[in-house]
Amino acid sequence: MSFKPKRGSNPPPPVRKHSEVRHATHEDDRRRAPRWASDAEIEIIAPVQAKAVALDVSATGIQLQLEAWLSTGTLCDLRITTHSGRQIFKRARVVWARRVGEACVAGLQVVGSITPPSASE
Repeated sequence: MSFKPKRGSNPPPPVRKHSEVRHATHEDDRRRAPRWASDAEIEIIAPVQAKAVALDVSATGIQLQLEAWLSTGTLCDLRITTHSGRQIFKRARVVWARRVGEACVAGLQVVGSITPPSASE
């Protein structure tokens, strides 16, 4: 799948041979909160609509992978569906993003909760 950025947005970086997805497999002193693997379904509902895979989550953020590109600083509205079916709506800011193959892997910091969109949206 080829991704074409919107006019005025930051294009994704070039593919690098050493790019890889880094899972939360060890403790890291730089982290503000412990991280754990997640099987939650993530849907970005704004500013783009895209499904994402949660790589790991913490109390303050989420690392995810998706096919669209997210630029650093972008505010995203998320619909998170847990393994039990519970839906959580959060707003998060893209702290970092990198290209891994054709995908975008990004770290988002949760900045608050949002009101669930109405059923007609």
